[in-house]
Amino acid sequence: MTYDQKTVRTLYKKLLALYPRGFRERLGESMEQTFNDLCNERKRHTERGWFGFVLWMFVETAIGIIKEHGLLITQGNNMGNILINSRSAAIISFILVLPLMILELVNRRNFHEGFPIALFSLLWLLPVAFIVILVPMVRNIRAGNNIIENPFKLFLAVVILVLIAWMWGGLLIDQLPCFMGVPNCD
Repeated sequence: MTYDQKTVRTLYKKLLALYPRGFRERLGESMEQTFNDLCNERKRHTERGWFGFVLWMFVETAIGIIKEHGLLITQGNNMGNILINSRSAAIISFILVLPLMILELVNRRNFHEGFPIALFSLLWLLPVAFIVILVPMVRNIRAGNNIIENPFKLFLAVVILVLIAWMWGGLLIDQLPCFMGVPNCD
């Protein structure tokens, strides 16, 4: 096994650690074994296309992680799920921001300048807040509760959600040229 294969397998194992604990305990080991078997098979038959295959597996697994955390967020209504739901919101937000971070790292013109940690922290934190505010509203609707029971609270939550979405979208539109590597971008 080459160094690249070991690195890919280690990264995949770390990616699997982002699944919710129950899912990971039930299926994590078999997913890792399946990934290793598919990599061995692909590597044995061809050197071409191996990177594309690995990339596709990582993307597919990341999508699965988002789906599982989304299911975890929408299930249940007890107080014990608040910490789990916050963790799920944080992971979903991280996966949302990760491609932008990769673009920033790949397209940086001057590597001596510092990485914009504050920007990416804000780009991560805004979706976390959005999800944490939105989930109880969705739960109430799905449970058949009257969401107009407290119109001021509903109005305030909707205004905050709109502001969060507007700020995140504005940041993304403003910084997207920088992520893409446009020179003289601030």
